[in-house]
Amino acid sequence: MIEISVFAYIFTIVVFIGLVGYLNRRLYQPMLNFMDARDAAIQKDEKLANQNLADVGSEALEIESILSKARDEAAKIREAGLSEIENENSKKIEEKTTSLENDLASYLQDLSKQKDEIKKALEKQIPDFRAGIKEKLARI
Repeated sequence: MIEISVFAYIFTIVVFIGLVGYLNRRLYQPMLNFMDARDAAIQKDEKLANQNLADVGSEALEIESILSKARDEAAKIREAGLSEIENENSKKIEEKTTSLENDLASYLQDLSKQKDEIKKALEKQIPDFRAGIKEKLARI
């Protein structure tokens, strides 16, 4: 049969246990610590990424609100400018209309005066025309 040396058996067990202890301390514990640190770093990075996404979402809302306010303000400024321009134009139109009405009234007065003058001049020349017509009729 096979003979097993007790000394070699115990020595093998002691070497095995010593090797497991040595490898645990030098290889497995640092590897486990590295893996735990890596998992912690991954969780930390994931948490920061989620926080950044949340910040980006809130900043996007803030940017949208700022743009909305800017659009509203631009619309108000544009409306104010348009109303100011409309007021200025209506004043200019009113002034021009008044000026044209005054010119028309002045023109009508001048026309009326000229009409009266022509009428008077023609009335003064009526006796001459009558005399001229009588002469022509007398010649015929």
